[in-house]
Amino acid sequence: MFTKEELLVIKDAFKIADKEYMKQMEANMNNKSSLVAYNRKQKKLWMAQNKLNKILDEKLYEE
Repeated sequence: MFTKEELLVIKDAFKIADKEYMKQMEANMNNKSSLVAYNRKQKKLWMAQNKLNKILDEKLYEE
């Protein structure tokens, strides 16, 4: 599996991606189809972030 440090790097990458999606959504406020597409991508990212947080919590309990 992954080490705790590797999981933290992935968590930071998710934060960067989240900021990028937010920036793209703000830039495409007038284009509804693009806005919806970025919103869907962001929701998938949030699900992955939630799963990563659960894995990190489990990792902390193991140590």
